[in-house]
Amino acid sequence: MKKVLYGLFLIVFSFSAYAANYRSVDGRAQRVLTAQEESLPKLVNYLIKPYEKSEEMKARVLLAWIVYHIDFDDYKAEKIQEGATRRSQRKNRVSSGDVFETRIGVCADIAALYQRMAGLAGLDSVVIQGYAGSYVTRNNMSENRHAWNAVKIDGDWELVDPTWAMRGDVSAFQEVGSKVEHAREIDKRLTNTTKTNKTRDNRHVDDRWFMPKPSEMIKTHYPDDETWQLLPVSKSLGSFLK
Repeated sequence: MKKVLYGLFLIVFSFSAYAANYRSVDGRAQRVLTAQEESLPKLVNYLIKPYEKSEEMKARVLLAWIVYHIDFDDYKAEKIQEGATRRSQRKNRVSSGDVFETRIGVCADIAALYQRMAGLAGLDSVVIQGYAGSYVTRNNMSENRHAWNAVKIDGDWELVDPTWAMRGDVSAFQEVGSKVEHAREIDKRLTNTTKTNKTRDNRHVDDRWFMPKPSEMIKTHYPDDETWQLLPVSKSLGSFLK
């Protein structure tokens, strides 16, 4: 019985220490001075400076910065979903601009930003395209297109979903109803050098989407390229769909 209790103590202690390490890293990402955000290379250099010997912590601090400083573009996402045909895609096409400059984007923009930041931090990373959701069927596949990342840490590829890792009030355009209003907001963000937004105050990183086990990730994320399942034996699309 003592051995069991001791083993449980070690597990709990290890988990607590692990979480504490991430809290410190996440805190650094959350509290960044405007002067450190003058350019993406300067920002990345600042974020990773204490973690030069840990690729895992580098990958984490980049993810945490995105969670705390990037808003999700509901309006653009809605227009993308409405664009089921090429004609409607042309009609509904909207841009969030450069996601680092405007601090807003959809999953593809956010995954691309994570890849850019990882590259500046000396980490190999890719953007993965595919389907994601808890209930993806053949009838709603087009509505569940998604983008996430893989990043190489200590020689092994690990999965990261920076968009799903955003928890709290992350949406930016719940009340924006027109393309003109959207464009006006993007322009305002481009001229706002402080990049502040009240929706970021209550956010946190959802740990489930940083280095999840591939066997867990495949339950909600199905990549177009089966290689990025990172499983010993690939799952078929049919087995993923509900």
